[in-house]
Amino acid sequence: MAVFAVLTAGALALSACGGDDDSNGSGSGDTESPAGSSGGPITVASDAEFTSYNGNSETGNGTWNTFVLNGVLDGWWDFGPQGEIVRNEAFGTYEVTSEDPLTVHYTFAENAVWSDGTPIDCDDALLEWATQSGQYITDEVGEDGQPIPLFAVPGTTGYDLVAKPQCQPGDKEFDFVYSEPFADWEVVTSSYLPAHVAAEQAGMTPEELVTAIQNDDMAALAPVAEFWNSGWDMEPGALLDQALIPSSGPYVIDSWEAGQSMTLVANESYYGDAPATDTIVIRFIPQDQQVQALANGEVDIIAPQVSVDLVASLEQLGDQVTVITGDEMTWEHLDFNQTQGAVFSDPNLRQAFAMCVPRQQIVDNLIKPANPEAVVMNLREFFPWDPEYDQVVGEAYGGEYDEPDIEGARALVEAAGATGTQIRILRSDPNPRRADTVAAIKASCDQAGFEIVDTPTQDLGAGIVDVTSYEVALFAWAGSGVMTSGASLYRTNEGQNPYGYSNQTVDDAWGELLITVDPDRQVELLTTIETQLWADLFSIPLYAHPGVTAHNPAIEGVQQNAAQTQVSFNMEEWSRTS
Repeated sequence: MAVFAVLTAGALALSACGGDDDSNGSGSGDTESPAGSSGGPITVASDAEFTSYNGNSETGNGTWNTFVLNGVLDGWWDFGPQGEIVRNEAFGTYEVTSEDPLTVHYTFAENAVWSDGTPIDCDDALLEWATQSGQYITDEVGEDGQPIPLFAVPGTTGYDLVAKPQCQPGDKEFDFVYSEPFADWEVVTSSYLPAHVAAEQAGMTPEELVTAIQNDDMAALAPVAEFWNSGWDMEPGALLDQALIPSSGPYVIDSWEAGQSMTLVANESYYGDAPATDTIVIRFIPQDQQVQALANGEVDIIAPQVSVDLVASLEQLGDQVTVITGDEMTWEHLDFNQTQGAVFSDPNLRQAFAMCVPRQQIVDNLIKPANPEAVVMNLREFFPWDPEYDQVVGEAYGGEYDEPDIEGARALVEAAGATGTQIRILRSDPNPRRADTVAAIKASCDQAGFEIVDTPTQDLGAGIVDVTSYEVALFAWAGSGVMTSGASLYRTNEGQNPYGYSNQTVDDAWGELLITVDPDRQVELLTTIETQLWADLFSIPLYAHPGVTAHNPAIEGVQQNAAQTQVSFNMEEWSRTS
């Protein structure tokens, strides 16, 4: 579901949970903070390098960007620690003014401005609608035979039901009018990207940009899309000019040293409460080095992916650290590349692979040491602690893949004439737990006749989009439990479904689900979806991530967040007591 600082309702955040960086250096921990800060900079570890200011784009949609943008881009609402929706009235207010048609009225705070002083207003809302609604389609056709959208986004769910807002340049109010009821209307829109920057980079004024959107002027919008799709992307350490990346949140991005750290400083133009600490330093540190970095005082806060050794290492530090644990709405899974001509376009080979994956062993060996209550996850749209979980599992999944069946898998591989076929498993690097997961799969599935090839990458987002680079992708979706978030993963030709998967039953069920407000019917539709996803073997769910956050006891305000916003979700509340 939507990250409050960057994403719309149509997308879950891709979770690398293992990083795009394998360097560990001195970073910027000695940065001087401005006068008035609480005890100097606070340093937090991240395992992945920042890649884009535009977390709403197809390639920028990742938790590694959210980690930074949580403090930089504000919006209508935030996720609270348990995934609850918390309205942000410093940014503005919103209310339902009609239920037929569903109409939501939004009002920006009068003093809400970008850090360069430009008002946050209708211009930004219209750009968001234009980019996220899927209304603008080019004449070009992609490799999948489908028309290419003008704006490359991970999903359009919710926005595709919203009529174009009828507001004028500079307006501080606008309406969302829906063509159908939408259960998750509250989370469709949150924060925005600066329309005035996109307009300038496209060679037009903000007023001309608004006019182009109002008139559906594809020719005028083409240069806007060219910049929006990739113009905010950055190579490590190559921070764009400050004029291109203004802040709407409590912090601005001040500096970036590739492979080392990124420094955020207080936004002097911020219209909300001033942050408790003026300087936040984000250190890029591989997960397996973060506990030591915390012990050494190199960082103040860590929230690494749980590994076998992590909890024991933290326990050895005793009262030197404060540890917070809890369930997270992030789930690990194996996704099949089913595009035409791919190995796993053959459903029998997908079944053979599913039959040899040792899911229970993976959970027992890699997850239970940190969370003894951990279980194999058998659904994609419900977590094991959801009250509907057992009921839906009972109807949707028959237990066929609870334990490996090597002989049965080998028979399918041999029947397909696929013995010895290489199966590249794409995963983030460095990530010890995922490396161990692939090793466990190789030890089992090689016996079935496959040749499993560990395929680590430091750019997971680009790797998943390039379906020629793998047969199976091992990663996690970072979610929030919001009901409609999965639509962009499973529907035909959606932005977060690059795998070639298409099933009319699934498409139809999602189509009805998006406009259904009856809870019982929602569960029925999700059960249909889960049943079909298992029958087609779209993917293999593994487990929900256990969460561990640890911090220097002198830092106050640190909380674990079950949703995809991660530990940095409330960085503006962190303060140092000594």
